[in-house]
Amino acid sequence: MANSTGGPAVTAALQSAEPIRWSTIGDSIAQGAHWTGAERDYVQLLEERVRYELTRSGDSFVRWAVSGATTEDTLGRLPAALDLAPDVVVIGVGTNDAKAGADGVEQFASRYDTLLSTILHTGAIVVAQTPPAVLRTCRYHLGDHLPAYAETIRTVAAKHDVLLVDHFARWTAAGDGWAPAEWMADPIHPGGRGHRVIARTLFESLGLYAADSACCRLLV
Repeated sequence: MANSTGGPAVTAALQSAEPIRWSTIGDSIAQGAHWTGAERDYVQLLEERVRYELTRSGDSFVRWAVSGATTEDTLGRLPAALDLAPDVVVIGVGTNDAKAGADGVEQFASRYDTLLSTILHTGAIVVAQTPPAVLRTCRYHLGDHLPAYAETIRTVAAKHDVLLVDHFARWTAAGDGWAPAEWMADPIHPGGRGHRVIARTLFESLGLYAADSACCRLLV
């Protein structure tokens, strides 16, 4: 569920003694807002794996993700995020953009390209992610439009040779083209279990998954 040379770059950074500044940007899923209930979201699970289990206590995690955000909103917040000179930027955006439907794909591609270009220009490692799938009952016809937006993310990530974590492919494979209902809190947002699935895919893509890890055992 991942590709590019970005994976080895993250692995090399994790093997270094130098602290890593992690930044996550995007929408409500990347924010871990509301729909996880009392459970940890995928960024919290990533931080637990890195800072506690891998004893990288000097690493820092800062979120710039906001519920409802599109690529346009994320580009607006990007200067503040980059002012902190992150080493790794994890992007989780696309679901809200897909509400614009087929007419919005071209503009989304342009903005996503600008997003990656701007981050890469700073020397930071980029981790691009396709959004998870949605349920059939989702509003805005998201189920019809998300495939094109996910494919756009794949295309732009490949253009820039950045690490791509393809949640959409995993979710649609598991749910026969849709999100598995048991992974969702509502038709759009993953619940606690969905975030564990996201975390596992992210861990596997970053080379962080280990069967003997207490944190990773939470993800099955």
